[in-house]
Amino acid sequence: MGRPKINEDSRRTINFTIRLTADEQKRLEKAAEICGKTPAAIIRAKLFKGKFPVARIPRIELNTYLELKKIGTNLNQVTRLANAGKISKFLNQVLTQLMKQQQTIIDQIIHDSDSEDR
Repeated sequence: MGRPKINEDSRRTINFTIRLTADEQKRLEKAAEICGKTPAAIIRAKLFKGKFPVARIPRIELNTYLELKKIGTNLNQVTRLANAGKISKFLNQVLTQLMKQQQTIIDQIIHDSDSEDR
């Protein structure tokens, strides 16, 4: 099955050339890479919408943020109990689990920062 036909009004048929310095080209290509868009799409978005496209978040970082949010929630619960004077005898177990999760996340961040995909 072929591509669907594009309406004549929506078809991009006009070329427009601009000149950039080597530094400007690198910056444009880096912005495009971060957003997962082409350099032309970046320029169109900035020109016609007035802002850059949203940067995409790598899957590992998204999972890391979610895990950190869960750890933060657990820490808030423990802090509330401590402030209320209702510290459970299981506090040590909770803190040990949180420390393990924290170390796992740190290991992932270190491994991710060493990868060539960043």
